[in-house]
Amino acid sequence: MERRLLLVLAGLVLSSCSSGDRVDPVAEAANTPEMSALDSGSEPEPVVEPAPTTSTAPATTSTTSTVPEPVVEPGDCAISSTLTRGTVSEEVLCIERHLWAAGYFPGQPDEVFDTETAQAVLDYQANTNLIVDGIAGKQTSDNLGLWVTPPPPEPDPETCADIDNGSVIDREFQRSWLCSDGEITHVFPITTAWNQPDPADYRVLEKDMEASSVETGSYTEMTHFVVFTRGKFQGARVGYHSVPTHPDGEFIQTLESVGTEELHGQSSGCIRARPDDAVMVWDHLEVGDTVRVIS
Repeated sequence: MERRLLLVLAGLVLSSCSSGDRVDPVAEAANTPEMSALDSGSEPEPVVEPAPTTSTAPATTSTTSTVPEPVVEPGDCAISSTLTRGTVSEEVLCIERHLWAAGYFPGQPDEVFDTETAQAVLDYQANTNLIVDGIAGKQTSDNLGLWVTPPPPEPDPETCADIDNGSVIDREFQRSWLCSDGEITHVFPITTAWNQPDPADYRVLEKDMEASSVETGSYTEMTHFVVFTRGKFQGARVGYHSVPTHPDGEFIQTLESVGTEELHGQSSGCIRARPDDAVMVWDHLEVGDTVRVIS
């Protein structure tokens, strides 16, 4: 009895020790997923590796349309004509750029005087105490610092065509020229009155080497006086002469100012010429020769 009990206890000890070291191959196979699937008779599920994911942001294209701002510098352009709706020229581009710089033209300056341009001109005129007409004339362009007096046209040869010996006076452009055998021989600047002599043909009446006047409000002297008519207001003699001088010999206007629009109207009616030109007129014209006033 005692022997049997020992054998039983030994078997229990051996069983408890082998449970951690011995592996039953059948039981182990049953515990693996692959064997379990085969034993169950079902197809093994394929192992699918997850596809790599790449996060790529869609390409974006940013297109910004930027209209270049016009460059404006003082004196970078000039205007010498009246600009109205429909005008297409570089002068329109000039005034639009300067209206843009002044804050009146909202668009992109070009060479077309359109509705947008006219509105900008109207706004500018209204805010600068100018005549509001939407026309960019001398006053508006001058207020912007853009106006320049246009050069005068060339003297018309036809004005001398029927004159054998004489002269032509163009008060509009403050100039005169001598005629010989139907052709222009010399063009020179003059200073005249605004309102006389009237356009017409006159004849040289007399010539005085020296003369004097008080028409300007003070006593002045002049030389090479070639008379061809009388004033329509006071009847004083009217003709060519040198720029008058004060008794001290100083010219009443600078010789550089002769022929300029700024001094137009300084004369009471006579035709002032620089001394050298006055001599040429004196030598050229004789009593009876034609003096033609065209403007």
